[in-house]
Amino acid sequence: MMEYTLFGESHGPAVGVLLTEVPSGLTIDEALMQADITRRAGGKSPLTTARREADQVEFLSGVFEGKTTGDPLCAVLRNRDVRSGDYEALREVARPGHADYIAFLKSRGFNDYRGGGHFSGRLTAPLVVAGSLAKQLLKEQHITIKAHIIDENGLKERAMAAKAAGDSVGGQILCTVTGVPGGLGGRDWRQAVDSEIARHVFAIPAVKAVGFGEGEDFAALRGSEANDAYAADGNRIFTRTNHSGGISGGVANGMPITFTVTFRPTPSIAKEQHTVNFRTGEEVTLSVSGRHDPCVVFRAVPAVEAAAALALCQLIEPQPRPDDLSSLRLALDRADAALVELWEERLRLVEQVGAYKKEHHLPVRDAQREQAVLESRTALLQDEKWKDATKQLFQKIIEISRNEEK
Repeated sequence: MMEYTLFGESHGPAVGVLLTEVPSGLTIDEALMQADITRRAGGKSPLTTARREADQVEFLSGVFEGKTTGDPLCAVLRNRDVRSGDYEALREVARPGHADYIAFLKSRGFNDYRGGGHFSGRLTAPLVVAGSLAKQLLKEQHITIKAHIIDENGLKERAMAAKAAGDSVGGQILCTVTGVPGGLGGRDWRQAVDSEIARHVFAIPAVKAVGFGEGEDFAALRGSEANDAYAADGNRIFTRTNHSGGISGGVANGMPITFTVTFRPTPSIAKEQHTVNFRTGEEVTLSVSGRHDPCVVFRAVPAVEAAAALALCQLIEPQPRPDDLSSLRLALDRADAALVELWEERLRLVEQVGAYKKEHHLPVRDAQREQAVLESRTALLQDEKWKDATKQLFQKIIEISRNEEK
């Protein structure tokens, strides 16, 4: 659920997000959303850009009377505080480390160079809007996501020193997800929890590394140090340590999911750098002026939380609300679709069993096997109240299977 597309450019009329497969009836927590957007703005700190956008979320569709309708949801944030003249020198000169040149290549020369266009960190604003909705959905399932800067005080000192020198620094953010049920995910890359989170996080500008649990520190450990020993308290099985960051084999193991995100230093710096005019091929030097963060990490915490929330929404099916008939029917439709898929698989196996019996001159009916099937299938139930109904179902399944074998 919750597919999303970010759109807009840094100095265009607006940036925004289009969300599809949004469950209907979700109350928009505007206070929570605005708090996330404000965190991303960074306040009036000397370590964040001097660009000041109001960033008032405007819903163009998908929201009515404060609740989601289930239709495509479009939200925009208008760009007001732009100074496009600051970027005239970058029309055909690439900032080292930035996406200017690849934007030129990808668009065949038709890119919007102002503020980095669509490759700007400005696009994390609508990402945070989408992530705020995702966090609200996950909250209903008791899943929480919290991130923080690693050694924030030390990073502030480094960033101040770099700014004074016309330079920039990178940094790291640690994100923790609690409440994810054990068993979520799968081995396939499209189902693995860590690959799905990494896919979303790497789409944040300036992210260059993502490490789960001990991450790159695993390289210096022995197996006896890296392994998470299992333990039990009579109610649950857990691990005494969490070096793997709550994920084993792509599947959540019930422990908190932890991952570290590494951001590169901001490419736009006042220090003179060697580069190339990509239209003429001439080598030139460049000193970037304008309003830029000496360190993007201070505004990236809500973006990391948003990416993680949107990733988990790809893996977790929405739970039906018992007071909403439409929601319950949608859940029934999903269950029926899964049943039909398994039923077709079973019928194909029945065909193969029938062919085998015919080839080896075996009787179609095996009363002992049928009784064993009835007993074993009803034994799988977690709730005894459905035992008789399940027995009747499998009696019918066996009857149909017998006819198919013939």
